[in-house]
Amino acid sequence: MFNPAKAADEIKNGYIGYISTTFHFRNQNLQRKLLEELNTTVSNGPFIEIKDSFRSGKTIEELIVNGSLSPLFRELEKDKKYPPKLPVSRPLYLHQEKAIEKIVAGENVVVSTGTGSGKTDCFLIPVINELLREKEKGQLNEGVRAIFIYPMNALANDQIKGLREILMAYPDIRFGVYNGGTENKEADAIKLYEAMYANEKYPELRKRLPNEEVSRDEMKKHPPHILFTNYA
Repeated sequence: MFNPAKAADEIKNGYIGYISTTFHFRNQNLQRKLLEELNTTVSNGPFIEIKDSFRSGKTIEELIVNGSLSPLFRELEKDKKYPPKLPVSRPLYLHQEKAIEKIVAGENVVVSTGTGSGKTDCFLIPVINELLREKEKGQLNEGVRAIFIYPMNALANDQIKGLREILMAYPDIRFGVYNGGTENKEADAIKLYEAMYANEKYPELRKRLPNEEVSRDEMKKHPPHILFTNYA
């Protein structure tokens, strides 16, 4: 079994050994002082971080039953041959449930919680819900409904990977990324996108999806429902 304390000591001692032989003093007092300083300054650790689990809340299915979310969430990933990215039967975290219900009710929300706590779903699920409600009414026509603004393109690209997986078998909801790296011409944009997603785990995600706008030209002609961009 891996022992982090033992591993930390081995790394520390190995590094001290390297330093003490590379910068060796003939004067033994100086050499001893060097070793003492290295032992007290090279490493302080290892540190153990205990990560609490977040409290569970309702499932998407329960939010459908109580009227908060559209019944069409059941159809969102029904035709996928892979496990759902957003399963309706999986309990949400309690802070996700509360955020979703407040946003759906028309309130403004700030979500401040830990890494890995699903902050994206707090606003993504209500956005998808609005689009599904429009579909229920037969009003889901072209046009941007939501803009996701990120401080860096890398964050936007990371977030859109999750959305691609959710919507890969639901072409009615369209999305796209518009930033400094977005090509003007469709052919150029498709080549760039296929290179970017060449290593995705599902073959369908290695190419542009039918509901994914990838070029500036096409986004201007057919604005997607969800637009990813940055503040610039």
